Amino acid sequence: MSSDFKYALRSLAKTPGFTIIAVITLALAIGANTAIFSLINDLFLRGLPFKEPSRVVHVFAGDKSRNLVDIPLSAPRFQHYLEGQTLFDGFAGENISAFTLTDVGDPVQVFGGRVTPNSFDVLGVRPILGRSFRP
Repeated sequence: MSSDFKYALRSLAKTPGFTIIAVITLALAIGANTAIFSLINDLFLRGLPFKEPSRVVHVFAGDKSRNLVDIPLSAPRFQHYLEGQTLFDGFAGENISAFTLTDVGDPVQVFGGRVTPNSFDVLGVRPILGRSFRP
């Protein structure tokens, strides 16, 4: 061991309070960095959890006369696109909305969605247990 390293160990041994605080600070910093990287990796760096995410297209409607963009497709328009489309391998729909969850206690507003029965098949996602939706 070099003399500088031995001196550092002797200095840390002379001040145990400082040593404990320094070790705890390093442990917390390393743990926080690991947690932040794991979150960033899951949200931004890793691909989407379904088959061929680069080929997924999200279709919206718009109305230039009312200056509206990215509004969801209506059910009749979705059905029209579904029947007439020949471009896509699969075509599925979703509708995200607010629901009121009631049970014992106060009602709570939660967000959820309705999907067409083939949504998971289009994305190539299989249920872990049980079966997917039926038409």
